Amino acid sequence: MNRKTALIAITGTLAALGILAALVGPSGGNVKSVGRIAQATDLYSKDDIDDAFNAVESEFASGFKGCTLDELRYDDEVESKFLDEMLGHGQTGEGDLIVVLSEFTTDWRAADEGFSPNDRYEGWQWILTRPSRDAPWKVVDWGY
Repeated sequence: MNRKTALIAITGTLAALGILAALVGPSGGNVKSVGRIAQATDLYSKDDIDDAFNAVESEFASGFKGCTLDELRYDDEVESKFLDEMLGHGQTGEGDLIVVLSEFTTDWRAADEGFSPNDRYEGWQWILTRPSRDAPWKVVDWGY
């Protein structure tokens, strides 16, 4: 095999590997640099809120292809705004419900997930429940 043929073979192999890596790449959302805005409230401690954030990040990373999670937020304002929704879900002392707000951006691959490509979503809600204070949070719904 001469030098030119070897160079063409190596270039072709690298190009094929690059295409394969792009197609097989990450299948879920990007949660590598999420800003977290949280403070303890009358209902939930900082640890409770961090556990809820972790559950949201896990859900986002397992789906939401082509999306980058930029921010998660929970504070007194969020708590009071969604208290009626919490009560509407039957959360009256038996178990907990928390609503976390998020912001994320999308790229061209997000269209496969039903999102507008190259867009920003703000105020996206994540509803999480847990049957008791000792149980882990579970994401039960999301959206506007």
